[in-house]
Amino acid sequence: MKHRYFMTALAVLGIATMYAEDRLYVNNFEIKPNETKTIEIVLDNTTEYCALQTDIVLPEGLTIDKEDDEYIIDLTSRKGRDHVISANLLASGAIRAFVTSQNSRLFSGNSGAILTMEVTASASFVSGQLKLTNSVVVEEDGSRHPLDDSVARINWSGQGGLNGDVNGDGDIDITDVVGIANYVMGSIPNSFIVDNADVNNSGSVDVTDVVKLANIILGV
Repeated sequence: MKHRYFMTALAVLGIATMYAEDRLYVNNFEIKPNETKTIEIVLDNTTEYCALQTDIVLPEGLTIDKEDDEYIIDLTSRKGRDHVISANLLASGAIRAFVTSQNSRLFSGNSGAILTMEVTASASFVSGQLKLTNSVVVEEDGSRHPLDDSVARINWSGQGGLNGDVNGDGDIDITDVVGIANYVMGSIPNSFIVDNADVNNSGSVDVTDVVKLANIILGV
């Protein structure tokens, strides 16, 4: 049994870098009614980009705060010198954020928050999902690349645990990687927290979550 456990872990870690992909997402988070929080929009990229666009779809009862009638959505230190951001409300109810650079300056780094936004939950807010859709990143030469939609769960479990901590021990390690791998293969481990298993916030649990968590552990 221990041998099988070890071999499964090695196999998962061995394929981790094979499925690297560019993603724009928000991590699962908890927010209490009437609470205001600053939330990060994360860009993991294997290619260098100079611009991006995404539509932010909020659940009922969660809003992006405004200041001087402008949405409080800001660029992080990953921006270039002349990057600017604009945001506007679409007819669909989504909020489109658009980041551009007049001189095609590149974003710095290959992972981490690219934007932050200040959100507030209403007095009646309980739970919901925040979706990033119609996301596009742009290379220096103008090449555009659509990104997959991503979904963040908000107050989704009440577990107060970490995204990826599927065994609920308070740590994220190889045991969680193996736990998700076994779940994907149809063997649900004891005390498995399925709501913590959607590591890449895609809305489902599959092999990409196994790979994502392995990469996190490896620091990839």
